Amino acid sequence: KPFYDHVLGFTYLDGRIWFRNFQITDQTEGSLVEVGPRFCLWLIKIFSGSFSGNVIYENPNYKSPNQYRTELKIAASHRYKAKAEKNAKKAAVEIVPKEDEFERFSTL
Repeated sequence: KPFYDHVLGFTYLDGRIWFRNFQITDQTEGSLVEVGPRFCLWLIKIFSGSFSGNVIYENPNYKSPNQYRTELKIAASHRYKAKAEKNAKKAAVEIVPKEDEFERFSTL
């Protein structure tokens, strides 16, 4: 198998850690070709231990998927309530006939 030199790039941008994997194609020029995989990490928490311990960092902008879905459902319910109230106001408006229409029916 041929020998490949790789360069791993970690960049912090927009509150995320961007990971890129490059291969060095020419040793003399130092040209790089991205070979992948590439992905993005979004920090939620950093613990003092491997998977437990004191919380060193916690992302204040992170919302769990359950919390995000709950907020979407609440927003949809507010839209539904506003639409229902609007339709109820339309239905509550009464059409009052003019006085001469009453007279027509009273002569029968």
